[in-house]
Amino acid sequence: MSFFDHVRASALQERLSRLVNTSHEPLKIDEVVGLDLSYVGNTGVAVATLHRYPDMSLVRYAIASDEVSVPYVPGLLAFREAPLMFVAYELLGTDPDLILVNGHGITHPRSFGIASHVGVVLDKPTIGVAKKILSGREVFVDGERYLENNGVLGAYVVVKGATKVYMSIGNKVSLRFVVEITPKLFKNNVLPEPIYTADKISKQVRSKIARDSRR
Repeated sequence: MSFFDHVRASALQERLSRLVNTSHEPLKIDEVVGLDLSYVGNTGVAVATLHRYPDMSLVRYAIASDEVSVPYVPGLLAFREAPLMFVAYELLGTDPDLILVNGHGITHPRSFGIASHVGVVLDKPTIGVAKKILSGREVFVDGERYLENNGVLGAYVVVKGATKVYMSIGNKVSLRFVVEITPKLFKNNVLPEPIYTADKISKQVRSKIARDSRR
């Protein structure tokens, strides 16, 4: 495992958080990408899926796998997972209107989670998708659940059975946009279809790698 300077990484997040755009609303959505990553030991398996909107049908997907040298540090997930996600995204060969990222956006201790990181680097609209709170607290506004972080409403909370899904602003999207598009991103699963599909494929590839390593 290579040396990772978490102090410098945290400082970088503080600076880059100023670049996040939380007022933009994409004018047209035709294609949505999902980004997820799973592990087999120190090997990361990143998957990028491309979906048509609004039916959310899968068009194609791309996979990137490699050894991950950055350790897991809470709040610094982007430095561990985003590099491989970028490779899978480039392999997908598309210019989507919206990207969903498995992780938080501005609902993060420094308001710059992996969804914001991906959005700023790619200069694309992004939404974070998470099942656990990393930073902030749930609040009710006009009968709807939100996640408030650092004094800002940064995520819309969707309740699917016993599961809560936190749909957070990543970059170049407003909270209003997140609230309006969220129901259209779900089909019959507890996660939005692009993240559900990317997660499913990454775990299938992970299982294959694990089986092959035992032969």
